[in-house]
Amino acid sequence: MDLDLIGLGSAIVDFAPISLGVPLSEVQGFIPFAGGAVANLLVAASRLGLKTGFLGCIGDDEFGAFILRDFEKEGVDISHVRRVEGVSTGIAFYSLDKKGERHYIFYRFPGYSDPESMLKTEDVDVEYIARSKAFHFSEAMLRKKSSRDAVFKAIQVSKEHGVLVSYDPNVRPDLWGDKKEFKEMQRRVLEFTDVFLSTADELMLITGIKRLEKAVGRIMTSGPSILVIRRRDHYRVVTSDLDFKAPILKVKAMDTSGAGDAFDAGFLTGLLKKWPLDKAVDLGSAVAALKIMNVGTRKGLPRMEDALEFIKKRRVSTE
Repeated sequence: MDLDLIGLGSAIVDFAPISLGVPLSEVQGFIPFAGGAVANLLVAASRLGLKTGFLGCIGDDEFGAFILRDFEKEGVDISHVRRVEGVSTGIAFYSLDKKGERHYIFYRFPGYSDPESMLKTEDVDVEYIARSKAFHFSEAMLRKKSSRDAVFKAIQVSKEHGVLVSYDPNVRPDLWGDKKEFKEMQRRVLEFTDVFLSTADELMLITGIKRLEKAVGRIMTSGPSILVIRRRDHYRVVTSDLDFKAPILKVKAMDTSGAGDAFDAGFLTGLLKKWPLDKAVDLGSAVAALKIMNVGTRKGLPRMEDALEFIKKRRVSTE
């Protein structure tokens, strides 16, 4: 099967709160949603019409079965998902404050509930990646040497076969014991990255530079040909000959979890369809806006026609 987009990362179960605007200790109940940054992106892109596939490991428990059912329902190829015997799937609980901002607690215990770290180089099917248009991954797969080697194999295959390499770090700095190793891994992967999707804070953390403009300059000389920075009030796109900002589509946020993943899916979809970069940003912005109006990591992710209709209506309302 030839795919548009393959994602390598973690797939977990997110427990969304039924009580809003209160801290985690006061939440009265939770609703499970299949989650994980790369997994969310693939589902969002699939709803937009791309042919997507997940490459990675999950536990052999009921939560793993839950994730697989959700992928299949969403049309994401699972032929290269490995269930790790005797290992549980990672889970996360989160609360939402009155502004819709989420506050997470992750439960991933080494050797018990971190199946993503058990991805091996032999799990990376060269032909599977070589026949796709784009390969996307996250920082989660760089923390352990075993999965790190698999990531670099997948990147190498992508570069050798002209597959677009996309990276959104989705950084969890507390999960790195060695900060020097963290920065070295970021430097290495950026050398092979075509599209780098990040927040301003992540950009400065990865480069170790506190001035944003200098951090942008460092990134653009380290490998990526397209840099997209997500900020609270705008998106910024930087290439060798472009540097522009696009305002976010402002909506009432109910749940910001997965917003970055949703934007990435829309932007990459536009990019793979060879749209102008500003139109790709518009699509990403619309997908993110529609997502955050709903509670749940994937609830509200639109089909392409819904996203385009939303953009059209917002454009008319501002004229």
